[in-house]
Amino acid sequence: MYDVLYLDQNGTLRLVAASLERHSAVIVARAEADARGIGRMFLAGSEPPPSGRAVLIVSSGGEATIAAAA
Repeated sequence: MYDVLYLDQNGTLRLVAASLERHSAVIVARAEADARGIGRMFLAGSEPPPSGRAVLIVSSGGEATIAAAA
């Protein structure tokens, strides 16, 4: 299961959707990124985009997983 998160320019994560199957998480993340005009998904350890905003797909797992995504 996966969660979709929005990372704003201040580094704050907001939950967009929770506990989705992989395919559904991808659809939600694409739609959210398109609506916000930003990028989606990046690999762990990658530099965040210049705007600091992104839509992320992370493994569901509660606050520990969300904190690790930041």
